[in-house]
Amino acid sequence: MKKLALLALVVIAVIVVACAPAPTAVPPTAVPPPTTAPQPTAAPQPTKAPEPTKAPEPTKAPVATTAPAATTAPTTAPTSALAGKPLKVGLLTDQTGALAIYGPMLENGFALGLEYATGGTNTVAGRPIQVVTKDTASKADVGQQVARDLLEKENVDMLVGVPSSGVALAVNELAKQYKKIYIAQPAAATEVTGKNFNPYVFRTGRSNEQDALASGAALLKLGKTFVQIAPDYAFGYGSATGFYNVVKKGGGKFTINDSADKVGTIYIPQDAKDFTPYLQKVLDAKAEVLIVTWAGAGFVPLFTQMQQLGVFKSMTVYTGIADNASLKASFGFAIGAKGINVYHYTLPKNAVNDWLVQKHKEKFKTPPDLFTEGGFTAAQMLVAGLKGTNGDPDPDKLIKFYESNFSFDGPKGKYSVRPEDHVLLQTLYVAELANVDDPDFKFVKLVTEIKPEESAPSCTLEGEYKARCK
Repeated sequence: MKKLALLALVVIAVIVVACAPAPTAVPPTAVPPPTTAPQPTAAPQPTKAPEPTKAPEPTKAPVATTAPAATTAPTTAPTSALAGKPLKVGLLTDQTGALAIYGPMLENGFALGLEYATGGTNTVAGRPIQVVTKDTASKADVGQQVARDLLEKENVDMLVGVPSSGVALAVNELAKQYKKIYIAQPAAATEVTGKNFNPYVFRTGRSNEQDALASGAALLKLGKTFVQIAPDYAFGYGSATGFYNVVKKGGGKFTINDSADKVGTIYIPQDAKDFTPYLQKVLDAKAEVLIVTWAGAGFVPLFTQMQQLGVFKSMTVYTGIADNASLKASFGFAIGAKGINVYHYTLPKNAVNDWLVQKHKEKFKTPPDLFTEGGFTAAQMLVAGLKGTNGDPDPDKLIKFYESNFSFDGPKGKYSVRPEDHVLLQTLYVAELANVDDPDFKFVKLVTEIKPEESAPSCTLEGEYKARCK
């Protein structure tokens, strides 16, 4: 078997244009069998913000420059003229559908992020934060409707979420229509802050292009000829395009579909159960390297069928270091493999991540998972913005604040908003899969930490916003 490399392309996001809903996630302690989608390792999301327990001091200035100490007392923002009036946040998540494994990670991370950023008070500028959580079922039409309900019926001040890139792109348009700030997390589609950008949308998740740029050098060391498989919706399109551009720029070739529109990719419906016909095309392509983009439901059966058909013996497979349950269920044959990782709780070494890990274990009896950090980071950014505007969710004020060289320290170190397109520059990791049976999910070890500037994507704004790109 050739050496297997891994790249985290989950998300995402990050993601479905049209998919059949997956079953509701089973209890987090159950590891899924090889024919089912991986289940979340985090316990179900809390129904209210966690109770304060010696929360660390949030940054005193609107723009954070250092991580707050984990044992200091919280600093209270000046009281707003709107003090006492709740700030309503609409949290879009996936509790059912193809990406339901990621919903609890986002929700738990967001709750702990609010606790951390507010010093345990769950208030900012004297205003209590009220979170209204809605399930999008990983479907763009459902997500668009529940987001509209949040805006019209719940009168939320801001929106946060969602795992599906297809839903995220639909919410982008609503944010512009209703003039409300939308923080996209963990959807990875580049288009969210690319050709579908509008000034009301920010992201705390990484983009497909950041994934591809971070892994470009590693990919080109694996071979010279490539083929890709990806899910047939927004996340898959963005990821495949990012990898195609990186490989072609480095001198690599794709053995089939080698054109700007097909980007060397065999697209697969996200609700596929039998991957055999697609994998046969992969084998027929006779490439040295297979790049796999996948997320959510189908991950385990896809890899099981790849193993059964001998794909791993025929070529090097480059794919994602996934969530803990997926690793445990389907990566036993990949021990020693290296690849890009968005977040694993054992990799960052800083006070914020230490706090997150400790609190998550206390609350949910498991360590944080793949997108827990993303929910936590989204809450940090939301609270920092509201502190900067003294509790006023007015979008013009928040946009001005976030575009003023805004940065903060979170679980992965320093995060920075790029003013022109609202991409969040952040750390990524090259990790090695060490095992899949550690009882504390200590499955990986650090190989290389990739600094935020090393994976900064190009500015891809179009139309009326193109001039914003520097």
